[in-house]
Amino acid sequence: MSLYKHNLWAMPLSLALVACGGGGGGSDNSIDDKPDGGSGGGSGAVEYQQQVVDARNGYTYLNLTTGETVAADAEWHMAFSRSNIQLNGGASGNGKVAGALAVAQDDFYTGAGVADPNVFMNATADAELEHLADSFPAPANWQTDTLTTAFGSDWYNYDFTTHTITPNPDLGWLVRSGEGDSYARVRVTGLDYGADPITYQIDLTVQAADTSQLTTSRSFTGSVPKEGGEACYDFDAGQTVACTGTAWDIKLNLKPRALSLVSNSGPNGDGNGAVLGPIPWTEVSTYASATIDSNGTSMTRAYAPDQAAGVFSEHSWYAYNLGGAHKLWPNYRVYLVDTNIDDDASPVYAVQIINYYGEDGASGQPVVRWKQVSLTGGAN
Repeated sequence: MSLYKHNLWAMPLSLALVACGGGGGGSDNSIDDKPDGGSGGGSGAVEYQQQVVDARNGYTYLNLTTGETVAADAEWHMAFSRSNIQLNGGASGNGKVAGALAVAQDDFYTGAGVADPNVFMNATADAELEHLADSFPAPANWQTDTLTTAFGSDWYNYDFTTHTITPNPDLGWLVRSGEGDSYARVRVTGLDYGADPITYQIDLTVQAADTSQLTTSRSFTGSVPKEGGEACYDFDAGQTVACTGTAWDIKLNLKPRALSLVSNSGPNGDGNGAVLGPIPWTEVSTYASATIDSNGTSMTRAYAPDQAAGVFSEHSWYAYNLGGAHKLWPNYRVYLVDTNIDDDASPVYAVQIINYYGEDGASGQPVVRWKQVSLTGGAN
């Protein structure tokens, strides 16, 4: 397929939903009023569509062309479930939708991808609207969704010079059990990937069912053959168990050139597990509870199960828990969404997620703005 697409499609005025600036951001993640009609935002007129997507209870499906939410069996391009975003293609759907990162917003991060609270908390949707341009260079690669894990690959470090793999103890996660009624704080502290057998150590602090405090220390240690294997751990019982049913809580897969740490959830298990993180160990190590923050607010709805994911998970649209506030802050990255990777004439949209809190301030309602764009730099 050609990577170049012309902007041949004109949006009907009835579907324009043109916004004036709009969007959340700033220290309170508020949403400005959005007048009907008109254009504007930033230093020049920028026309775009905008939608508050209620993603609090399962997936909500959005058609970018019509600007409407639709049924799961209708034509959709993006699906939202709280903070998770999927595209209708690959492991997530039977469509041909693919995505790419267009504006990385690297200035929102310090070294090693650590969020800069000052930048995040002072950014506004109006100021970041300028990134939603009319055209973008054609990406070198488009991504369709694949099965993944909420742990990602942040739990280990890979040295591109020495080609060695080591644990990353600077990050931690909160994990819900396969049974869904207990939790643990998790950190990978040992991984000798060059040994035969491969050895590992994962340290945990468990919050038992029907309690609200992290109290019991555990250590998940063991080995797998150099040719690869898997090991599952039940942190309630404090022991390695079979990788079946809902009893296991975390699974370690160690194979040549393929490592994964997964929870008992979504496509990776039959359980009701979920994960919150990564969170810097300097922060998460101070948590007294895996379910209630220091202000007495429940954190349980911030957990995410393993699921199909792609460009929006590989290049997250938010940071969590900045300045001691247990909320999500957008980074205003711009993503390209190709509505049919096999059709050169299909529309391509530039998409920004500008808030996680709807007009009523409740979480789980991503605010999305987008516009159709042209791609440049490829062959026609």
